[in-house]
Amino acid sequence: MERKSLLADNAMTTLETMLDFLGITETDDSTKNNIERLINAASSYIETMTNRKFALREYTETHFPTGYQELCLKQYPIREVMSVEDTGYHQKLDPESYSFADTGDIGVLFSDAGWELRGYRSGLANDLTKLNRCLKVKYRAGYILPKDATEEHPADLPYDLQYIVWQMVQQQWNLANNGANGLAAFSISDVSWTFDHALSEQVQAVINQYMRWT
Repeated sequence: MERKSLLADNAMTTLETMLDFLGITETDDSTKNNIERLINAASSYIETMTNRKFALREYTETHFPTGYQELCLKQYPIREVMSVEDTGYHQKLDPESYSFADTGDIGVLFSDAGWELRGYRSGLANDLTKLNRCLKVKYRAGYILPKDATEEHPADLPYDLQYIVWQMVQQQWNLANNGANGLAAFSISDVSWTFDHALSEQVQAVINQYMRWT
């Protein structure tokens, strides 16, 4: 019976690559399953810490207008914007009125005219007090993960992200096989990853580099 892969949708490396990195040439199904579980945990940990998703996917988000020219979307790099809808007026904005050509790598949708504040006014000064979340953005963002790559669409997940997954899995695999489990707590369902042995400075530096701060 053929073994079913346990890799999650957000897995940032493949079993084959991980086995090669670990120098493992012969494995049983149990070993493969455990390595894939570690890949899933490492990948989910990175997403949790960076507050981002990395797989190329379609997203639909609602946003408050910013009052500035920049509108920060949650995921990036932006690959395509299918539509931006003003839900207050029930109309889609002209694609020529916004662009991500120069700012898509940081998840910003740019409008020369600015994203005009919309909301409700009150008080003697008629101030804008309650903003209206009236922008609905449908877009595609992220990287092609190694497991999703094809000849026509090769993987483009940055190698520094792939490398820290390899390091994290290698650390835990070696510790476990040396009889010193490096995880004080481990859970797939709620994506927790607590280390007895601290992450290396290199791993933490890469996580910080890709962290979503807004």
